[in-house]
Amino acid sequence: MSDTISILTIGLDFDWTQAHRGDKFDVPKIRAEVLKGLDDLKAVPGLESDVYYAVPDKEHLFDEITAKLREGHGGKPWSGIIIGWGVRGVPESTPLFEALVNLIKETSPTSKFLFSGDRGIKLDTVERNFPHLKMPA
Repeated sequence: MSDTISILTIGLDFDWTQAHRGDKFDVPKIRAEVLKGLDDLKAVPGLESDVYYAVPDKEHLFDEITAKLREGHGGKPWSGIIIGWGVRGVPESTPLFEALVNLIKETSPTSKFLFSGDRGIKLDTVERNFPHLKMPA
C-alpha cells in the first residue's frame, strides 16, 4: 500500500474571476499566491496534487468535476480535496460551494475536506489533516 497522499484543489478559474470579479479583487496577486502555494505542495515528499479551475457558468461544469473526482489519483480516491477561498469566501459563490460539497460527498466520500484561507493554498492546510507531511528542510 502506498503512503502517498493525494490532494485535489478546486478553485475558481483566474480568467473568469478577473472578468467577473476583477473590480473587487486583485486577481494577479491572488493568482501568484495560489500558484506559489500549489508549487510548494509539489515539493513535499509523499504528496501528489492536482488542480481543477472551475468556470462557474461553463456548460457541463459538474460533469467535468464528477469525472475528475471519480478518476481520483492513480485510480485511487483523492485523500483530500481543497475547496478554494474564491468558491467559499464570496457570497455570490455560495450556490457553487454548496453544490461542490454535495457532489464531493456523493462522488468521493472517503476524501477529507480541506479549507485554505484567503491567502492561497498553504501547506498548513494539508498539514492540519495529514500531520506527517512536512516541507523538506
